[in-house]
Amino acid sequence: MKKRSNFTPMERFHEILVGHGLSAMNVGINHIRIFFNGKKLFDYYPLRMKLFDYHNWHQLTYPSFGNGDGKWETELESIISKLTALPQ
Repeated sequence: MKKRSNFTPMERFHEILVGHGLSAMNVGINHIRIFFNGKKLFDYYPLRMKLFDYHNWHQLTYPSFGNGDGKWETELESIISKLTALPQ
């Protein structure tokens, strides 16, 4: 059986969620549901670094030394800020 690596630095991912007052629930393998004020905000797929906000798919940049390791963090923060600013 081939072992998959997780591209998302999960510890940092959860720190960002907590910083925005979000909670997470594992829905299945490679599927995390994110909540804001008790309502679904988006689904996240850490192996592919993809996020679905129930309207659009977003691809986060894979961490690497060549493209600025924190770029995915900035992208995630921006998406969260936009989604939490919308009327719930």
